[in-house]
Parts: sequence; C-alpha cells; structure tokens
Amino acid sequence: MNALFACPARAPRRRGAALFAALVLALAQTGAWAQAALETVRFQDYPGFGNLLVRIAISKGYCAKNGIECKLLVLPSSPMGIQGLLAGSIDAALPSVDAVNQAVLRGSKMKYVAGGAVASSMELVAGNHWATPHAAEGFPAFIRDLKGAKIGVPGRGAPNERYMSMMLTQAGLDPEKDVTFVAVGGATTAYNALVSKQVDAVLSYEPMGSIRKVLETCKVLWRSAFDRKPEDIFAINGGANGTVFLQDFIDRKPKIIDSVIRLLQESETFVNNPAHFEEILRIDRPYFSLEMPRGDEIMTASLHVALDANMYRAHMSRKAMKAALDLMLASHQLPKVLPVSDLILDRAP
Repeated sequence: MNALFACPARAPRRRGAALFAALVLALAQTGAWAQAALETVRFQDYPGFGNLLVRIAISKGYCAKNGIECKLLVLPSSPMGIQGLLAGSIDAALPSVDAVNQAVLRGSKMKYVAGGAVASSMELVAGNHWATPHAAEGFPAFIRDLKGAKIGVPGRGAPNERYMSMMLTQAGLDPEKDVTFVAVGGATTAYNALVSKQVDAVLSYEPMGSIRKVLETCKVLWRSAFDRKPEDIFAINGGANGTVFLQDFIDRKPKIIDSVIRLLQESETFVNNPAHFEEILRIDRPYFSLEMPRGDEIMTASLHVALDANMYRAHMSRKAMKAALDLMLASHQLPKVLPVSDLILDRAP
C-alpha cells in the first residue's frame, strides 16, 4: 500500500523539477537570464589603445561581475565624446579636463567619476633630416634647434599648437616668426608628413615615439609623460582623461556609478601587473592594429610606454586636474576655469 501510493505522489514533483532544471539550463545557455540582470553602459572609445580599462573589463568579465554590460563606441576626440554624451549616444565619455570645464561652463551638468587614461601622451619628434645638436641637453635647449622649422600639429589652433607655442616662447623664440605650423592630422599622417620632409618636426601623440624607436626614421626630443620640464606641462600627468557621466545619470543610478568605479579599479590592477603584458596585447589586438611595416612591434613598444607613464589608472588626481586647467587658462585656451570640486564626484577615486 505504501509503495503503491508513494509513486504517483512523487512523480509530478520529479517531472516539475526536471522541467525547471531544463529551463534554467536553456536560459543559461542562451544568456537570456544573465543578460536580463545587467545594465547596459555605453563607453566612449578612442583609436589606438583607447579606453583600455573598459576593454580589459569586458574581456576579463569585470563588467558582468559588477552587474553591467559594457559597450564601446569609438568617438576619436574629447569634443566628440562630450557631444555623444549630451546626445545620448553614450553614457560615459573619456574626455580631457578642459573639455569638461568648457561643457560645464556652457551649462551642461556632468562629472568625472573615475580616471581612465590619465597621463599626457604628447611627443615632440624631429625628422632625421633636421639637425638637433642640443637634443641631449633637454628643455629649453633643444627647442632652439627648431628655429626655422616647419612643425606639424594635429590641427591649426589645436591644443598641441598652443603647447608648442608656449615652449617656443619659454625658449626665447617667437612662435609667430621663428617657425611655421602645419596641420598634419593624427599620428599616422603626421609620421608620413615627417618622413616625406613636408614638415621638420611634429608635436603629436604616442605611438609617434614608438614608431621612431622601431623604424629609426626620426628622433624623439621630448615626451610630456616623462620629461619634467616644462614643469607646468609635466604637472598635468595624472589628470588628463577620465570617465565622465551626466549628473542626471549619477543621481538616478548611484549603484551603477559605484559598479563602474569598481570595474575600472579591477582593470587597473590587472593592466598594471607586468605578468599580464602579453595577455593585454592579445585582448587589445581586435581593437587596435597598425597597418604599417612592423606594426605589431610598434604596438608592443607603445604599450610599454603607456604603462611606464602610469597611463591607465582609475584614480583621477585632483592636483593634476587643477594644473591642467591652470595651464589652459595661462595659454588662453580657456576663458575661465572652475574649481576642480565642480568637475569630479566627491567619491571618485
């Protein structure tokens, strides 16, 4: 009797449990259950190594671990990142502090919540055809070697031209009379202009220096991340580009902001462990390749430079941010600067 009545009573429970287990397995296999719990956050990316901390967070699972589905959208400048943020095409931009200062001055409400790519990567490179007898003497001696040179900058009136003008003035040269500025675009087109002797020197960005190291077709005179003079330019390292959200997003989704901070900190730990160097290259290769001779070697050298410069950090230095703003004000690139506390979240690392 007991056996006769026990079987019908247990069978529905076994069938129900089996059906539930099958449903759980199906949801796990399709990702539907996992994805339903994740909040999508769209981050600005740049060409090159770009937003490396977020790329690593996606690959290593730090985004999902913190309840976020991270997506990247390439917007290749700070102004474009700000525009994308205001237009709603991204949730998090990676702009320079001067761009954020300008946006807030114009009435937009946004703040840094963490760092990202915090070191300055400007590099002054001269062609092998141009004599630089004082290169080993440091600043300002090597600047005087550029008298009469055609100097390439990303665009006329761009910050690089202002920085170059400042260095020329400090070295006793007149940027209006002693050199000629030429717009040469990004690092690749700048390099082509240099080796074809359309310009004699270029104030561009990494990987210009790594191209020089691998191909030996030009010479690096100065790097803003490593050379301590001029002091006012070196002081901006640590506060260059960070992760910015609109204030409305910060107010509505404080837990998501906290999750973003955590995943960036986890990525920082991973990226700055020398044992992970080759894995970082593998992770980044789908995002970044150089279509030029020995491109993989240049990419490897460029990552070494970035890591040596403490580029990829979740911490945003308030002192460096102020130095950057003060420099922009002194070089007439900004009409007014705001207190740093107006531009960064109080709990940002």
